[in-house]
Amino acid sequence: MMNREEILEKSRRENEGTDEMELVVLNLAGKLAAQIGIVICCVVAVLQAAFTDSTSYESWMIYFSILGTLFTVKYSILRKKHELLLAILCSGLFVFFTVLFVHRLVG
Repeated sequence: MMNREEILEKSRRENEGTDEMELVVLNLAGKLAAQIGIVICCVVAVLQAAFTDSTSYESWMIYFSILGTLFTVKYSILRKKHELLLAILCSGLFVFFTVLFVHRLVG
């Protein structure tokens, strides 16, 4: 059995070089980037539909690939069921928009 001091020392060594404030800022930045990304995808899709009478599959493909990766990594670390469900949903939407994109390319 490890005593309290050994546990604290091991924790200090594991967290050496990490800054708690930096982790919080990176977390907030990631959330804001995801929110801005969805707004930009919506704007691009609306503008493309308005001016070209077509839909932008590319931006949705990229956006859902990012979210799918994010939720997959979160699930692999946290093992929370809702993270897995979001990973499956976003990855499925990525595949859906990729198929539409490729279908449009090959005609």
